[in-house]
Amino acid sequence: MVTADTSGVIRFWSQGAERLFGHAAAEAVGRRLDLIVPAELAEAHWAGFGRAMAEPKLKDLAADLPVRCADGEVRRFAGRLVVLVDGLGHAVGATAIFTDVGTTGVRPFG
Repeated sequence: MVTADTSGVIRFWSQGAERLFGHAAAEAVGRRLDLIVPAELAEAHWAGFGRAMAEPKLKDLAADLPVRCADGEVRRFAGRLVVLVDGLGHAVGATAIFTDVGTTGVRPFG
């Protein structure tokens, strides 16, 4: 599990994220999501992230997502993205929950 605030700064990095992606929590927390977003997808990622934070209409999406791991390899993991909103419906961040078992069958980035 990875949680980021509205500016894309990682605020929580689980032991599972350490195992899947190879980055220790101490290395990841406080850094921007660029740590795991493949460079060729950065523009699309930040455009979508910005839209989700400005107008959190999409609250839950399951897809096979490409992640840049600590060894530099890009791997796909089944993930669920959830926009976190407060009681008034304003975005406060986002959480992604990943697994290396199975597939969602959805590949938004080809």
